[in-house]
Amino acid sequence: MCQFCHQHGEGRKWYLKAENYSADLLSDIRRRRYIDEFIRSIGNGTASELERTFHRAMRLPAWLRHLGYKYHERRFRKDHFGQVVPIEDLRLVFDLSNSVVRMPCLCRKNTTGRSDAAYCFGLGIDPERLLDIREAFLETFRPGPDAALFERMSAEEALELHRSFEAQGLIHTVWTFKSPFIGAICNCDRRDCLAMVSHRYGFQLFFRAEYVASVDKDACKGCRACLKMCQFGAIGFSVLDRKADIDPLRCYGCGICREACEAGAIRLDARHEHPLARNLW
Repeated sequence: MCQFCHQHGEGRKWYLKAENYSADLLSDIRRRRYIDEFIRSIGNGTASELERTFHRAMRLPAWLRHLGYKYHERRFRKDHFGQVVPIEDLRLVFDLSNSVVRMPCLCRKNTTGRSDAAYCFGLGIDPERLLDIREAFLETFRPGPDAALFERMSAEEALELHRSFEAQGLIHTVWTFKSPFIGAICNCDRRDCLAMVSHRYGFQLFFRAEYVASVDKDACKGCRACLKMCQFGAIGFSVLDRKADIDPLRCYGCGICREACEAGAIRLDARHEHPLARNLW
């Protein structure tokens, strides 16, 4: 299991522990201040600033760059860190949260400048009831008088929407705000998500899922539809055998590839039971 499962989940999946969504955690003044500052800084920043930082880092010797990455990754694990979660576990996450609110995506405002990309979901963070957080969103997105930034949803409505996101190839991730409080679900891709941009440069802002995908070679029809869905480059194809194959060392266990497989040839297995992937987080 991932580091957070041992630290914050009592040896079980940490994102399925109800205490990590509690209003008591959210009421902490330092955490609320952090969320406020996070919304303003990420929403009003630019992806080019992040890219420039990584470009400078790439000019350093590899050992020094990775040493710096490890230092900052530890800091982010205390503040704002995530984990990939497949759709079947997402259902349980929604049931644990006392509210689900769809809201505009800070990452996509940062990377594209667009304010209408509502791919993020507050868990217990309801801006209409938390006035300081609402004000931070309003100042960041500056919506028109008729624009609605926030949409309350039932767990079932949110789950159905996430199924449609899967069809678009987006991976689901849960995120902390001052760990272990889980305050959001994001739906990410390599182009627009800041965490995924960081991932391209080898900087880790989220754990892999508690699963790893594999292909049933007998069921695989060799259509290669799954290849285009993988955000991590984990799926290959044998021209000789006409079968797809998943590299467990690259797989993040999101399960999105299953959406494209009409033959139902892809499954998720427990990561801790996999001989190669069990220690890769």
